Amino acid sequence: MSFRSCFRPADQQILHSRNKRWCTALLSAIFAAGILACGTTRAEEAPLQILGVEFIPAYFLKDGKPAGIDTDIASAALKNAGVAFEISTAESWTEAYNATLNGTNRALLTTGYSAERKDSFKWAGPTTKGLYGIFTKGESSPDYPIRIDAAKKLEAIAAVKGWLDTTTLEGLGFKNLVYFDSYNDAVKAFMNDEVKYISSEFFHLTMTLPAGYYLKNVHVVSRYRTVFHYLAFSKDVSDAVVSKVQAEIDKLIANNMATEMANKYFRITLPAELSLGTIQLFSEVSPPCNFYTGVSVDRHPDGSSVEIVNEIQKRNGHVDGINISTWVDSYAVPQYLPNSAIFTAARTPEREKKFQWVGPLVAYRTFFYTLAASGLTVNNLEQAKALKSVATPQEWYTHDFLRKNDFPNIVTTAQTSEQAFKQLISGEVEALFMADMEVEWLAQKAGISADKLVKHFDAVDFDGYIAFSLNTKKETVAQWQANLDAMKADGTFKAIWDKWFSGIEMPK
Repeated sequence: MSFRSCFRPADQQILHSRNKRWCTALLSAIFAAGILACGTTRAEEAPLQILGVEFIPAYFLKDGKPAGIDTDIASAALKNAGVAFEISTAESWTEAYNATLNGTNRALLTTGYSAERKDSFKWAGPTTKGLYGIFTKGESSPDYPIRIDAAKKLEAIAAVKGWLDTTTLEGLGFKNLVYFDSYNDAVKAFMNDEVKYISSEFFHLTMTLPAGYYLKNVHVVSRYRTVFHYLAFSKDVSDAVVSKVQAEIDKLIANNMATEMANKYFRITLPAELSLGTIQLFSEVSPPCNFYTGVSVDRHPDGSSVEIVNEIQKRNGHVDGINISTWVDSYAVPQYLPNSAIFTAARTPEREKKFQWVGPLVAYRTFFYTLAASGLTVNNLEQAKALKSVATPQEWYTHDFLRKNDFPNIVTTAQTSEQAFKQLISGEVEALFMADMEVEWLAQKAGISADKLVKHFDAVDFDGYIAFSLNTKKETVAQWQANLDAMKADGTFKAIWDKWFSGIEMPK
């Protein structure tokens, strides 16, 4: 997903009093400055001390008072939960983070939820969502976006000490980061050509740069993570308080009040896929099951699995937006984030215990493909291993299968099925390893006749499912499965299936 396709550039209305500029979605947290007293509770209870750092549009000061998406959502939830609180602003994220981590009766706004942090705090959220990427200036390269591994070889990348986007890159093994104490210092260095690249949350960057600067000068190099921001409580805050606040945030999301609160900070309406959900649903571009049509803010998810998932949601009583991202990003989120899911995920033995499963939605029959003109024959795995190169998308179940079977010739420079398919068609690789329905779809889309490709032996078959995080309520997962089963019983599933896969047997 291209960052440029998400939102209009920051050349419109400005929210911050400092220099009238647009703002983003990642709130840091804080220590002490101006105090705003809010909420109601018993007089003898000490107000919860909430910290925050400027991260437009999640948190900033307007007319000297806290404002922003996270401020509004957290304040509404706390008030509705009957919790007294005070919000104050600090200059340093590190100071704010440590104050919440080591203090009592505290909470931190716009804290990125991560596997590394989840046991350090108690959590209520999400309140906003962010998209992490690496950006550069100059002409856009046809090679962009590049794989995250390739980004490790770039020149110096500006990064802010201690921020989640920075620690994420460190965890991925990046050695080419140039550290700055503040985000503004990093942006100045980027604008002054002291560094060629910068790591940032997308909205924060577009809204911090001068009006129109991003559109004219900046390009995305690589997207590497979707993050969800929560209200992080110090561990001494009671579970009852956290639970009440979480319940109120859930209500704000379910009745679309959270989206309305966010929309007032933008000059466009947030696309559904960029809004928060009661379940954070992820998918990738993998037609015909899941992909998107349209461009920019007009694009929307499509495909057989998308239609099935949305019908299940209608029967559940609430339809959340679907995040279309890279497979690597989409697959990572439900492995740590509460109330999240990815589809359409192959249910393999290696993945079985990582998720709760709802399905099946589709059957993946997976073959080796070569160009007919090559004259190659591939009748078994040993012959496939003897080929010069076999392409498949990075980290797919097909990639897992090739690694498990000790293939020495794997090419996984493709992030999507379309990229891998093009590698075969262009002659860059000798073979492609992918599900037949996807290859047939891509060939038809590209206008390539069936006699140009040779479909060899069926190497492995798995069913595709919705994979829920382990910390999603079991009752929720059961409801999804029950509604899917009902669709199969009443003919709704078959109607969707026949639209996309006429003549092919349905999964049971």
